This record gives sequence, structure tokens and C-alpha cells, in this order.
Amino acid sequence: MFEYTFWEIITFFGSFHFWTISSLMCLFLFFLIPKKSRKYFVWFIFLVLPSILIANSVTQGLKFIFKIPRPCYGLPYCPSGYSMPSGHTTVAFAALTVLGLNYKGKKYLIPALLFAQLIGISRVILGVHTIPDVLIGSFVGMFVAFLVHKVYEIHYQKFKQIVEKT
Repeated sequence: MFEYTFWEIITFFGSFHFWTISSLMCLFLFFLIPKKSRKYFVWFIFLVLPSILIANSVTQGLKFIFKIPRPCYGLPYCPSGYSMPSGHTTVAFAALTVLGLNYKGKKYLIPALLFAQLIGISRVILGVHTIPDVLIGSFVGMFVAFLVHKVYEIHYQKFKQIVEKT
């Protein structure tokens, strides 16, 4: 019935669609839950969603600039589009870094980064990216996450007031 390998399952968690749908579900659920439970939903709305949107946009721009073909080019299972940088890796690092920076005093940052790296490794093992694609994707994702995190810290009180009013 379902014949997915471990690496295909892991790579799913780097999908732009996975993180977008998760963030939009949090936005929808935000209005249905009590105010005291909204903290984690706010992270998806004000941190993860902007991080993945910016990271994905930067990735698409870099792919357009570099125009490097995928290592699997011409094979039937090969995704369309260019290779450098890995979009799954970029999005995974953007989402997981920004969550790791904000959850319980950063104590989950290292496990979040290790999981993001596992997603990057899955892209290489599945043969749709090279190691440089994944490395550049990880740097782009972390850079975007740090920027979004800094903006969030600067404007935290404004975001907190918005949440409390709703």
C-alpha cells in the first residue's frame, strides 16, 4: 500500500507545502483556542511562516541565477527545476532554526538543526541534490531564520499586543 522509504518520509518534513499548511492551520486554530495557549501558534504565524516564505523566495532566486541542473537530470523520478540550493533543506533549516531559537531558551536548537540536517542528507541520498546544494541551502535557511528571529525580538511587544487583542 504505502511503500515509502525512511528517507522519503524524512524529506517530506522539508517540503515548503508541509510548513506552509502547518503555519496556515495554526493561523486558523489561533482563533479557536484559549488565549493562554496561543504562544506556540504565534511562533508559527510570526516566525515560521515569514521564515519559510523568505527562504523559499531566496532559494528560487538563487536557482534562477545559478541554473545548475539536478544530479538526477533526465531520470524519470527527477523533480523539475534547478538544483542549487536545495529548497527542502533551505525551508527545513529556516523553520527548524527559528523554532529552535524560540523554544525553551534555545535548548532544542541543536536537535532541531540535526533534524534539519537529516532532511538535507535525505535529499542527497534520494539523488535529487548534491552536497553543495544542501550546504548552501542550510546556510541560506539559517541566515533567514536568524534575521526573522531578530525582527521578531525587536517587535515582540507589538506582536504580543496584537495577540492579546484578538
